[in-house]
Parts: sequence; structure tokens; C-alpha cells
Amino acid sequence: MAPVPALPPYAFEDKSGTIIGVVVFCLLWATFMVSLRLWTRWRIIKQVGIDDYACVSGLLMACGSGIAVAQMTEYGLGKHIYVVPPRNVPLYFRAFYVSIIMYSASLLAIKLTFLFQYYRSLAGQHMRVVYVFGVIIVGGWALSQVFVGIFLCYPIDGFWDSTIQATCITNVPLWYINAAGNIITDVAVFAFPFPVLWKLHLPRPQKLVLLGVFSLGFFTVIFSIIRIRYLKMFEDSPWENVDIALWSIGELTSALTCACLPTLRPLVVRHFPSLQWHAGQSPKGQRNVRWYANRQGSEERGVMDVESAACRTHNPRIRGDRSPPVRESDTELREYADSFDMHFVRISNDGKGS
Repeated sequence: MAPVPALPPYAFEDKSGTIIGVVVFCLLWATFMVSLRLWTRWRIIKQVGIDDYACVSGLLMACGSGIAVAQMTEYGLGKHIYVVPPRNVPLYFRAFYVSIIMYSASLLAIKLTFLFQYYRSLAGQHMRVVYVFGVIIVGGWALSQVFVGIFLCYPIDGFWDSTIQATCITNVPLWYINAAGNIITDVAVFAFPFPVLWKLHLPRPQKLVLLGVFSLGFFTVIFSIIRIRYLKMFEDSPWENVDIALWSIGELTSALTCACLPTLRPLVVRHFPSLQWHAGQSPKGQRNVRWYANRQGSEERGVMDVESAACRTHNPRIRGDRSPPVRESDTELREYADSFDMHFVRISNDGKGS
């Protein structure tokens, strides 16, 4: 009987605690952000849309992926292959399979969250066709990746059961195609609103703040690019796959955070009235600004009344309104008000919101 080879000195290293810690932190943070979004939309705006349901779906799928990754630590993830019992290998790959599907499904829901959000809040009549086209293309790509993840092997059990004769897709090329497609669609999704935002007739500081909030989505692209570095097959798979697993969870967390941030302005204004100037005051002087976002049937109308000489044009007053006149042609401002769902935010002369 051949002697059992001695294990290398590093064989008993263990990253499982780090994995669970990162997963728990990311999922708690994502849940916190989505909860703030839902609270704002439900309790303050009193209006929940399809984009909110998509965001919740994305969170649930991200939690599923994170739980699967945490479960993988029970079967060897974070340990060297030398100390992983052979009986754990099928269980390891079964949990890995679930994490792949949940990851792809979460990305699908998050991308649709952004696109539905744009359609609801930033879509002028000329942009609706563009956003619908984006939903079809981006959503179709993301959905295809979910199905590819499900049918990586046929029969499906062949992914984790090596005793089954199965036909499987070559993993590494597929991973690179998936990552490249996700990066391209991410860039497209995050770039969609910029033409509309850039045309808003707002003071430059306000416009830059608004563009900055929407630009945060590109951090998700950075996560996706970094993630590509770890897309390879390793001899010591349970140990080496830790990085790709954590970057994947980080990518989903970043995307959910960026999807929620633009919707939180009413919540911030309610609890931090001193920040209201970003919505309605010019740095050149104090202004009284009233925002109205009224929904009648399926149509939304936002009206912004600015008490300043610059907005006193010769256009007729809005019937039944005692506020200063608003430029009828300035549809971008009304869309901007509508986009941030200002139910009724008023900046009074003493700086206190009511």
C-alpha cells in the first residue's frame, strides 16, 4: 500500500469565515437599501410601480445567490481541495449551480428595474420607444443567460453528478461571453438616461448632482470588469473560486444600491430639510419652490413653480393655479419633477420643509 502523501503546510487554510461575513454584510446592505426605497415609494410617495416589484425580485434572487454561496462553505468553498471530502463534491457543485442561476436571475431583475424606472420617470414621448427597445434587447439578453445557466448540462444533474453521462457547455468560454455581454448591457442601461438628464434646464450644480447620482451605476460596471479577472478554471477550485464568488455578490449589491439611490430623495428631504436646496434653490439666491406630482388615471403631471424673475415669461398661467407662470415649453422640468416623484415638497422662506 502506497504511503499517503504529506499535505502541504497551507492545506488547512480556511476562508469560510470571511466568505460568510462578506455575504451577510452585502445582503444586509442590499436589503436595507431596498427597504428604504420601498418605504419612500409606499409611505411617502404612496405609489408603488413595476420597477419596485422588479427591484424586490432582484433582491430576493441576490439573497438566493448569497445563501447558496454561504452554503458552499459547508462543502468546501474557502478550503483547499486537499481537505475537501469526496462526498462533498456533488453537494458543492449543486450549491454552485443554484448560485449561478440566482445570480443571472438577479441581474435580469435589476436591469429591468433600471429600465422600468427610466420609462416611468424620465421617458418623454420621444424616448418611450427607446426604453421599450432597451427592455426587449437588454431583458432578452439577461433572460437568455438565465436559461443558459439552467441548461449548462443535459441532463441537468450532470452538472454536479459525475456518474451521469451528460453533455455540458464548456464553462470558461461561456463565462467570458456572459461577462462581456453583461458589461455591454450594463453600460447601455446606465447610459440611457443621460441624454434626457443633460437637457434638463437646471442650474449647473443641480444638474451635476443629478448626473452624479445616476453615474454611480457605473461602479457596477467596475465590479463586472474586475470579476472577469477571476473567470478561469483552477486546480484548487474550492480555494481559488472565493474571489469570483465574492465579486459576484458585490456586483449584485452595488447594482441594487444604484437602483435605489435615485428614488430616495423624498426620504432625504423629509429627514434632512437643509438639503432641500439641491432640488429647488439656485446657489445665486434663495428661491421658494413648490413641486407637485399629480397622477390622473395612467398619466403623470409634474409642475414646477419658481418664484424668480427668470421664470416670469409671457406664457399664460396654468388655469386654476395661483403660482407664478411656468414656461409651457419647458417639458423637461416637469419630467424632472415627475421623475423624482415630488408628492408635495415645499421650501419655505425660513428653510424648513412642510
